Amino acid sequence: MTFDINLVKLAQQGDTEAFAKLYKEIQDDVYRFALYSLGNCTDAEDAVSDTFTEAFKSIKKLRSPEAFKSWIFKILSIQCNRHIKKYISERKSAGIAFYEIEDKLTYDSTETGIEKVALIQALDTLSANDRMIVLLYTVHGYTVKEIAKIMSKPSGTVSSKLYRSLDKLKKILSTDE
Repeated sequence: MTFDINLVKLAQQGDTEAFAKLYKEIQDDVYRFALYSLGNCTDAEDAVSDTFTEAFKSIKKLRSPEAFKSWIFKILSIQCNRHIKKYISERKSAGIAFYEIEDKLTYDSTETGIEKVALIQALDTLSANDRMIVLLYTVHGYTVKEIAKIMSKPSGTVSSKLYRSLDKLKKILSTDE
């Protein structure tokens, strides 16, 4: 995901058109992350909407325009965690059982529907935080250090959770074949 730093600077000065352009540049990546994290379209759309509303209100407080990408994902992770906490309290369960699948939910356009379902089910076995770490790393290409900053966790913790989660996913997906 790339973005124009000049657009961030303009948005910080109150330029709503610049913010709208930033939104268009990153909306698909943000939505995809929310959808993988939350598991359904409606909640993902709500989380994205809440994220951009919050970002619009507070973009003037962003210290470094270069940090826009990690800043927006930090806001998104907070929004996704709010939804997950709501799931848990409503369902009295720690897992998300059902997912809606859309065309946007692909890592690779050659993936079949069966592979998508297997991947989603495998992701569902991870805790919300572990799933977020895996998605930030694999889907969005963040480094362990960047993820640690976004999630306010030590790099070593993120690294070990990432390794264990990827290993767990690999074992689950290899047994499904």
